[in-house]
Amino acid sequence: MKLARPALMTPAQYVQEIVVPTVREARDEPKSRRRAYLACIVVFHINDHLKKAGIKKPEEAMRKRTGLHFDVVRAVCNGTKHFSINESHVVRFETGSDWYRPPAILGVMRLGISRLGDTKGGREFRADVVGSGNQASFDIYASARAVLLAFVDAYPAQLASCDVTDC
Repeated sequence: MKLARPALMTPAQYVQEIVVPTVREARDEPKSRRRAYLACIVVFHINDHLKKAGIKKPEEAMRKRTGLHFDVVRAVCNGTKHFSINESHVVRFETGSDWYRPPAILGVMRLGISRLGDTKGGREFRADVVGSGNQASFDIYASARAVLLAFVDAYPAQLASCDVTDC
């Protein structure tokens, strides 16, 4: 007796069931390196789910819509899986090169690390931006959120049913 193969997840199911809760967890636990890395991994792989659904070159569309945010998500995703990344990455990231940035709240903030106006804190890293000759600091959650919102905005036929309002 041959077993029926279960239906594969649609891009919308993947985003709603896997990505949205993971990004919310990263938002709610800004100290957690694990949650920040996982948010980037699942957000980056929306790309693969859209390709499987027939979308051509979603990665290019995300770069145009999000600037360096997509490259940050890609760098954290691949740097986490492979410890370090190859030369094809615009933003360089190595596992463990990030740190917790405390919120700018009296008694908690740290001079030179906390950002004025930031009441939540987060994980960030500093990296070379290939081709610019500059270094920049990147907030991991902010990049994951920006790319998730851009995917939903760019592909309404596939992702309009996804509720990302509080990510």
